[in-house]
Amino acid sequence: MKQKADEEHQSECLENRHWLVQVDRHSGALTRISHPADAHGMNWISESSENPAMLESRSWGLGDIVLPGRNGPHRWQRAATVSVNRTTARSTYNVGAVQVTVTRRLRGRRLEESYEFRNTGEADQQINGIGICTPFNDNYPDAETCLTRRCNAHLWCGGNTAYACCLRMGGQAPHMGLVLSDGYIGGYSIEGRGLSHGGSNNRGCFVMNIPGLVLQPGQTHRVAWVFFWHDGWEDFFAAARTVPAFLQLVADHYTCLVGERPRISASQSSAQVWMKEPPTISGEQTVEVQYGEGRRTWLRLNFVDPVETVVRRRVDFIRQHQQVNRPGSPYDGALVCYDNESAAQLVRGHRCDFNEGRERVGMGVLLTMALGLWPDEALSEAVRRYNGFVRSKLQKSDGTVLDQVGGTSRRLYNFPWVAQLHLEMFRALGDEQYLEDCYRTLRAYYQRGGGRFYPIGLPIFDAVDTFRGAGMRRKAGQLEAWFADHADNIAANGACLPAHEVNYEQTIVSPAVIIALEAYLSGGDERYLTCARQLMPALEAFGGRQPDHRLHEIAIRHWDGYWFGKRTTWGDTFPHYWSASTGWAFYRYWQATGDEEYRRRAGEILMNNLSHFHGDGSASCAYIYPDTVNGEAGRFADPLANDQDWALVFLLQAGRLDPEFADHRWGGGRLTSLSDS
Repeated sequence: MKQKADEEHQSECLENRHWLVQVDRHSGALTRISHPADAHGMNWISESSENPAMLESRSWGLGDIVLPGRNGPHRWQRAATVSVNRTTARSTYNVGAVQVTVTRRLRGRRLEESYEFRNTGEADQQINGIGICTPFNDNYPDAETCLTRRCNAHLWCGGNTAYACCLRMGGQAPHMGLVLSDGYIGGYSIEGRGLSHGGSNNRGCFVMNIPGLVLQPGQTHRVAWVFFWHDGWEDFFAAARTVPAFLQLVADHYTCLVGERPRISASQSSAQVWMKEPPTISGEQTVEVQYGEGRRTWLRLNFVDPVETVVRRRVDFIRQHQQVNRPGSPYDGALVCYDNESAAQLVRGHRCDFNEGRERVGMGVLLTMALGLWPDEALSEAVRRYNGFVRSKLQKSDGTVLDQVGGTSRRLYNFPWVAQLHLEMFRALGDEQYLEDCYRTLRAYYQRGGGRFYPIGLPIFDAVDTFRGAGMRRKAGQLEAWFADHADNIAANGACLPAHEVNYEQTIVSPAVIIALEAYLSGGDERYLTCARQLMPALEAFGGRQPDHRLHEIAIRHWDGYWFGKRTTWGDTFPHYWSASTGWAFYRYWQATGDEEYRRRAGEILMNNLSHFHGDGSASCAYIYPDTVNGEAGRFADPLANDQDWALVFLLQAGRLDPEFADHRWGGGRLTSLSDS
């Protein structure tokens, strides 16, 4: 209670029936934005009393200016003046010869905020860049708190069109939106990331980046935005379109086949879309758009070769470059990370996320699925060698899956992946021994308490269906019983999602949805469909709608570049291949409900994940999306190929489930033998 009283003593309030806004009377920063009628009392700003990893020096509305001749940016942190009444607050700061004036006004249903940078000197003032701190409350203390009092912040920094669509993590309105009304924001940065700043559970502080400019004496540069409450993406865009500076751009596809011309629409009739001729080679293309009075924005597309070509190239690359060929070595036959910079395998890396087990099993699953589609002697040898390595080095005779060669069996995530490998081996080669291996693996998983875990990639429906088709009905029945108990636990938990390796994240919610849906599809129990419907808003809240193939329908993830990349960089990782698990959840939801919109969205997610893969078959495990993270350059694909091939596994699963998707999006025809696989 004393802490709350201290905060109120230091704060002044703007307030009406739509807004409660607190301003720190010393720094001039905002410490709270909330809706007075919100039953949960959520603060949409991250601040230190709720999030200890949040630094007060990065509070909302503080920032930095990069001036020539200085070592690093010069920050504005303590206000020279602060004035507040019931509807208006104004703070001023002095940064050398630049005066910063920040004004907030309540105007009915909207909150307006502006930043003015004025040259008070007698000479021209060059500014090399400006960063404004906007710490949306996007962090993961625990599921209960996240679902009601945290948000997924979806950012688009597209020049004169920029916005943040913030969705409460549980999906319950009101949600908060921010739309640029004046000025230009070309990108964003992330500050305050690291093991000492919340690690994987804290997305950090967002910094809106304004490009360099020159101010003449007395000249002012202005940036402004408006806040409003909304009910979800469609309502957000409807409100955003009332802001004259905003332009909504929509493409029918953000990942297109080479030579394909997407349909692009704009919300203002005056917009001029400068689309080049469809490219003849794969790669990203930025489409420039001009609108209004000299305003500029863009969207980003990715052009790819036919999916069959992408998969075949990737499979060949893995076979030739990422399989260990050292007879007599304990790693012989393993599939390992590959450093594209040094063109070398990473065998037994310095951390478990680089080892020869764990997520790397995805390469083996991909190769085995490819063998079922395109029988090939060299590929068959590679797959058999890998499966032999797994059975002899990563598994015990009772089905126990080890973390690595000579390691432990404590990580439950590993078991379903190995089970899926054995299941695909049976599909590719027809030997029932692989089904026995699959069964032993799943039995070992459930003997270790797996029924209370939320694993990624547990093959419930496919395993039961395959075992039945092979005439192994008793084992199919036992699998179905294990899966039903598992789904019962998930249904009983509902929104009380347990922490896993991260306190709360997309791949806790997506497995819960998938397991419930697959149990429903397998047995028809309506309780499981009800559970999936309950969790879908939380899963959907992770996904963005920005006009960029790396963001559109892609789930927010922001720690994988650190744990799985060579550069060990924190920060938004877009796309990350596990975002494809949302696509698989949407496919299963379509299968369960017949809702075609989820079928369409599933395909978009899976196609947008193809940016992980390059024309020569090489790949990257992580793309660090922000301009900078903790001051280090972002906007790069990490040079390490590690665990990204699960994205292609989901894609092949989609083609198996939905041949129409393959017909229309995979290059003029479904994959060879797809319907027979």
